[in-house]
Amino acid sequence: MIEINNKTDYIFYTNNTPNTYKIKLILLELEKKHGITFESRFINIFKKENYSDDFIKINPNKKVPAIVDQTGEKPFIVFESVSILIYLAQKYNTLLPDYKTNPHENSDVITWTVWQAANLGPAFGQYFHFSFFSPTVQEYSLHRFNNEAQRILRLLDDRLSVSTYIGGNEFTIADIASAGWLLYLNSAPLYNATKERFPNIFKWLDLINQRESIKQVNQSISEGFKTFNPSLLRALFTNDPELINAKAPIGIENVILKYD
Repeated sequence: MIEINNKTDYIFYTNNTPNTYKIKLILLELEKKHGITFESRFINIFKKENYSDDFIKINPNKKVPAIVDQTGEKPFIVFESVSILIYLAQKYNTLLPDYKTNPHENSDVITWTVWQAANLGPAFGQYFHFSFFSPTVQEYSLHRFNNEAQRILRLLDDRLSVSTYIGGNEFTIADIASAGWLLYLNSAPLYNATKERFPNIFKWLDLINQRESIKQVNQSISEGFKTFNPSLLRALFTNDPELINAKAPIGIENVILKYD
């Protein structure tokens, strides 16, 4: 799994999920702007490949994404999605204002990039987990993460009411970080997020959807929805066939979520 391929600049470990789409986006941007090359290697979590000895050498946290930078004298490993975004943006001096010449703009972009990893990603991920993958309904968890997802969407919509892009006036890694999760809204009305409730988020989506890198990831997300199977992920959390094959977490039809 970790064989070095000197014919490509980067090895990209992925499984076509929101956090890995962030890295696909920046690699596509760098491919177009700087001519970099990369090889994608799929890590099958259903086969628990992320727990293999070979992959743990890449990321001891046993998660994707991760990259191996082969452009230097020795291969260099970077994991955690936001860490990879910052590493690549700094290396190529792109998608992130230079700290020496624009320290405030640089800080704004990094702040909103880290904000995504600390807030949007965890809340959306947990909400999605308890809505689709949990074997049985966890009512408290559903309310907790729905409320947090709504708070985050409102905050981001407010931010985009005064800023063209998330990090400022230009497309940056702050947009890429959130796009990994929010591009799903192009394909499904998740989190009860609509244009009427969050007009500025959807205006931002319309803007970034014009980029070639975004178009490619949108296509991948659309294809993924066609084969979406929550039962496969439920199998990671339970050995009970009845729970694995349930159409939704048992009892979820009795939960009424609030949307302000």
